[in-house]
Amino acid sequence: MDTDCLTPMAYETINLASAVLDVLRSEIGAAASECNTEEEFLKGVKKHLQDILSASRDYLDFWNYLDTVDLSWFKKGISAIIAHVEKTLSTPYQDRGEPEFN
Repeated sequence: MDTDCLTPMAYETINLASAVLDVLRSEIGAAASECNTEEEFLKGVKKHLQDILSASRDYLDFWNYLDTVDLSWFKKGISAIIAHVEKTLSTPYQDRGEPEFN
């Protein structure tokens, strides 16, 4: 699916990722193209973020951010995005807002 088809609440996940790390925004945005539904996208993003959270140091090192991004701050940011994804998943689709380009 295209990110333009995401509801505003789901799209906010990408904006939150951007505030944490530019690479994360790109990864999450690109993940949408591999999904057929918003639910599939959100569940995949949640899994990816949980994996990152469990290996945050390795993730930052892989992208050469280990020396420039505070690990504790990064983990808090990832946790906040996960919380937003969980809130979005628990919100009925019709209550998430109308996709901008639907």
